[in-house]
Amino acid sequence: MHINSKNIIVGSRESLLAKKHIDIFETALKKNLSSNIKVQRKFYKTSGDKFLNEKISDLGNKGLFSKEIDQALLKFEINLGIHSLKDLPTKLPNGIEIAATLKRENFRDAIVSNKDLNIKDLPEKAIVGTSSIRRAMQIKKIRPDLIVKDIRGNVDSRIKKLKEKKYDAIILAYAGLKRLDINKSYKIIDPRVIVPALGQGVIALVVNVKNRNVNRVIKKLNHSQTFIETACERIFLNALDGSCQTPVGGYANLKRTNNQDKIIFNFIAFSKDGTKCVRDKVYISIKNFKSESYKLGVKIKNKIK
Repeated sequence: MHINSKNIIVGSRESLLAKKHIDIFETALKKNLSSNIKVQRKFYKTSGDKFLNEKISDLGNKGLFSKEIDQALLKFEINLGIHSLKDLPTKLPNGIEIAATLKRENFRDAIVSNKDLNIKDLPEKAIVGTSSIRRAMQIKKIRPDLIVKDIRGNVDSRIKKLKEKKYDAIILAYAGLKRLDINKSYKIIDPRVIVPALGQGVIALVVNVKNRNVNRVIKKLNHSQTFIETACERIFLNALDGSCQTPVGGYANLKRTNNQDKIIFNFIAFSKDGTKCVRDKVYISIKNFKSESYKLGVKIKNKIK
C-alpha cells in the first residue's frame, strides 16, 4: 500500500518497555501497511519518571507519564506518541486524540517473587511491592497480614530490587513482562483474585488532530475490538473519577452471545479510604456502550462516596 507519509517521528518515554512498544508499533506498521516508512525516535523524561521518590497517588496520575510527550505533539516536534494506555488520563489535552489501539496483550497482573509463589502462598508478613493503590487495596483484602510497600521505577529496576531482597514479591502487569521477555519466576494472577487496571495490556497511538496525513496512516493500524473494549473502560473511569485517583480496576470483553454483540464488563472500585468496595459484572449493549458505560461510572461513583 502506498503511503504519502514517508517518515513518522515517534515520541515515548525512555524505559526499555517504552522502547519495546515502539518496536511492536514498527512491526505492525511494516506488516500491515508499508516497509518504506521510516520511524524516527525521540525520548522524553516525563514527570512520572522524574519524581521516583514520591508516591504516584501523591503526585496525582493525570498526565503524569504523558504530559511532556503531549506537548511535543502539539508543538509538531513529533507526530505520534506511543503509550501504555493505562498511563493516559481519560481526558486528553485539546488537539490530541487516540488514533488507534494495537491488539491487546493479556491484561492480567502477575506476581514476581524470589520463590515463585502465589499471593496465597506468601509467608506471613511478607513484603509485597506495588505503586498501585488499586493493587494494594485488593492485596490487603485477600491477605491482611501482608506488608504492602510502595515501589517505583521501570520494570527492570523493580525486578532488581526484588533480587536484592528488598521485597519478597512485586506485582506487575503481565503484558510488560511478556513483551520484555522477562524470565524471572512469576505467576499470572487470576483477574477474579486481583482485577487489573483499566486499559492494561494496550498500546495507544496518540496524534495531533491537525496532522492529517500521519493520522490517516495510524488509524489503519487500529484493532477495532480493543478500541471498543478500552473505550468502554475509559468512559466508565472518566464518569467515576476524572482525577484518576480512585482505586479502580476492570476489563471489558466484547463477545457474541445469543446472536448479539455484548460487552461483558467486570470491575472493582474502592472509596479513596478503602472502607467501601463495589465489585460486579455487567452486560453492556454494543449499540449504546458509551452512554451505558458512563451511567455505570456515575452509579458506582455515588456508591463509594
